[in-house]
Amino acid sequence: MRKVEIVAPSGKVLCTDDIAKVASYFEKRGWSAKLASGVYDGYQRFAGKNDQKRLEEFNHATVDNGNDLVLSARGGYGMNRILPHIEFDRIYEKGTWVAGFSDITLFSLAYLAKVGGRSLHAPTASVLGKEATDPWTISEFFRALTVRKYGISFPTVAQDFYSEGILWGGNLTVLTSLLGTEFFPKIKGGILFLEDVGEPAYKIERSLLQLVQSGVISQQSCVILGDFTGIRYSGHDFGYNLDEALNYFLSLAKKPVIKGLPFGHTERMCTLVIGSKASIEVSDRVAKLVIYDGPELI
Repeated sequence: MRKVEIVAPSGKVLCTDDIAKVASYFEKRGWSAKLASGVYDGYQRFAGKNDQKRLEEFNHATVDNGNDLVLSARGGYGMNRILPHIEFDRIYEKGTWVAGFSDITLFSLAYLAKVGGRSLHAPTASVLGKEATDPWTISEFFRALTVRKYGISFPTVAQDFYSEGILWGGNLTVLTSLLGTEFFPKIKGGILFLEDVGEPAYKIERSLLQLVQSGVISQQSCVILGDFTGIRYSGHDFGYNLDEALNYFLSLAKKPVIKGLPFGHTERMCTLVIGSKASIEVSDRVAKLVIYDGPELI
């Protein structure tokens, strides 16, 4: 029997009923599901009783408890505080899969950078259990868990294109915060995917330009853009908006940029495997992303 444990390594859990509901989703599919003992604890904006307890629960869940999958309860903020003390080598040796997005991007990128580990850019328990979540999001999550290879097709305005590479990325703001650290992956010829939420358009542009100016974009085969939601505008924008920001990035990227992949802080989001071999093909305004190294947790 496969085992999953829900932990809270980042922000304080807000909707406990949603988290509990997700455990039943797994149990109905024949999994053994449990919630970490401190998943509902919190102090200030953080989960757990303190940083040390949050770290201990994450390390125990990923290394000591015999789990096949560790699912993050939510994102938020807090992974930065425990990142230097996560036992990446032991997680890799155990083969435990970790799933989450947003602030969990920190773990996924660090895991890839430190030991070449693969993880799931996937809805957290708080998203899976939310009433408004698209049923497709849930079905795609469980499909991705049980197969080795799978594809995601979506409409796009990009020109015809084909490439293969390592799939990596996540939340744009979180990703750029790792630049210059030991936790930032050095990927060449990769397929980089990006999304963000709640940022002004100019901050999205600034983060994208940071990736251009640091040489990250030039080393990739292409960039895939997901959803950029909750954009905050002010009187200082004078008509400048997200489209302006993204178009300026496109003018500098000098790499294929493919828009439209359904992922981000939305009710409809696919599950991706960070660190997997992947291919992306665009033909007649339809893109197909194929992931070759899924968990295959049957």
